[in-house]
Amino acid sequence: MFAIIVHEKGGAERREVFDSAELTVGRVQGNELMLPKGNVSKRHARLLYRDGRFIVTDLNSTNGTYVNRRKITQATIVREGDRIYVGDFVLRIETGSGGPASPEDPKTGPSPGTQSSPSQPDLSHASPRLESGADDIGVPDALKSSGNGASVSLSTENPARLDYPLEVTSTHSIARPAEDEPRDSAPSSVREVVRALVESVAYDVRDVDLFLPVPPSLGERIDGSLQRAWAQLCERREMPASVASDRAIELARCELVEHGPLTELIADPSVSEVGVTRFDRVVSIRNGRSVAFEPGFSSDISLRWAVSRLCAEAHMPLTLDEAIVERRILPGVRLSAVLGPIAASGACVAVYKARRSSVTLEDLVRRGVISRGMATFLQQCVAARVNILIVGPSDGGVESLLAALARTTAGGPCIFVGEGGPSGPDANLLVTGADSASAAHALQVASSLPAARIMAELFDAELCAKVIEAIGDGSDGIVAARHAPSLRRGLQRLPGVVASKRPDLRIEAARELVANGFEIVVEVARLRDERHRVLRIAEVIGLAGDEIQTQDIFTFLMDRTAAGGAIEGTFAASGIVPRLVETHRGRGISIETSVFSRPPSR
Repeated sequence: MFAIIVHEKGGAERREVFDSAELTVGRVQGNELMLPKGNVSKRHARLLYRDGRFIVTDLNSTNGTYVNRRKITQATIVREGDRIYVGDFVLRIETGSGGPASPEDPKTGPSPGTQSSPSQPDLSHASPRLESGADDIGVPDALKSSGNGASVSLSTENPARLDYPLEVTSTHSIARPAEDEPRDSAPSSVREVVRALVESVAYDVRDVDLFLPVPPSLGERIDGSLQRAWAQLCERREMPASVASDRAIELARCELVEHGPLTELIADPSVSEVGVTRFDRVVSIRNGRSVAFEPGFSSDISLRWAVSRLCAEAHMPLTLDEAIVERRILPGVRLSAVLGPIAASGACVAVYKARRSSVTLEDLVRRGVISRGMATFLQQCVAARVNILIVGPSDGGVESLLAALARTTAGGPCIFVGEGGPSGPDANLLVTGADSASAAHALQVASSLPAARIMAELFDAELCAKVIEAIGDGSDGIVAARHAPSLRRGLQRLPGVVASKRPDLRIEAARELVANGFEIVVEVARLRDERHRVLRIAEVIGLAGDEIQTQDIFTFLMDRTAAGGAIEGTFAASGIVPRLVETHRGRGISIETSVFSRPPSR
């Protein structure tokens, strides 16, 4: 005979006595132990008593069965005092004096598969799914849902505290463990120490909603809690010598009151993009190079706090049903995040920063991005009000060339429509960091200004359609930039984008508009040595079936890879004089033709 102590979260304990060697646990009648709750499967788990041991097996339940906060995938031995988690219920086994022997065989000792009773969950693989209810008020569903997996519910004591009695993806419990509860081994990394500090302090400030910006008045209180938490960790565990207290406390404080690593990366002017594929995998694009940011976030819940606070600070808080997040959190800074069920490994976040560039064509020539002849030709095209399309990946090369062309000395005001643009006192930005509708309207205004040269970032379908429409209506002097893996694919996709925003326009007509709209196309790419190159400048010569045909004027030819990985090559003119030279000559505009016959330049 033995007893099972059943504790329901938020409810009272009850004790049920059994004398059977086997019992099933589930939601419906027919189970020896019935737990009527939605996050318990009809037949959830089986408990056996065999050979002096209790063995628990999960019966392919939806939310899984956990022993001491660890999800079990096979039959697992449990001892008296171990905790079995089934949905919102915690089960403990008690044996009476006349009942079965202790599950631990005194001769053999504990089984190798026996779980200890750690204070925190294993944060590896599963995904949390919050259930809605009275305790969920005030926290967006987007922050509560990241896939199929363990049930999670909000604590009634603290709206910012998530009680995770189960193993969940990258998400820790903020419930303080009992002082005498056995613990896992000492934290072995900075991330583990920071996570322990964050959990302890989050419990201390359980009256504060950490999904919202933390008031500055709480700074002193949180600092004090962090110091106490560090002292307690030092007393309980052997802290790794490599972890400095100042660094761990600062990282924990940043997660608790700011935005974790995103705070520093967003403020760094050399960082153009940030990607978080998982809470502990943070990568930034710094000066055109990919750099990992260590140690990342300490847990998935800290990453979700950061996303929620950024949205709230931008006066666009997360809504209850929002799983895909798109926000402009600062001028020129966009945040995208996936928080819902499709984020199977936890939240994913991307931050794009549009940088104001001070680069000039002369700078690009010195860096080897473009040759002198190419730069001269493009500058003359801008002066002659030729419509130019720049295509390349979203790695900063397209934006740099567009900003450099915006700073050329050609006559007429330059109107930049986009998120980045040139910097300096002469930069004339009509709109920056606006939504697509505002940018499209601004383009209409700009195209009506006399002698204005328009620079536009076509990173939005609505703006693409408006630019092509403006060119069709007679606008010239437009230099546009669009992201695409290559020039060919960029030209193939652009008509479809335009047609998607013009229901009255067939794809064939859209293709003809694009082919007739841009006279010169430029392809930019980053090569293996991480340096940008203008791979080709070509003239659009018309349509051939479904293909927009181009003719190369300049190309970059790779010669070899030098020591250290640097790519050496030459910029060469094809020898073909583009047709636009003769066309513009008839309008009284002269374009120098000597650049088309110059010898190759390195």
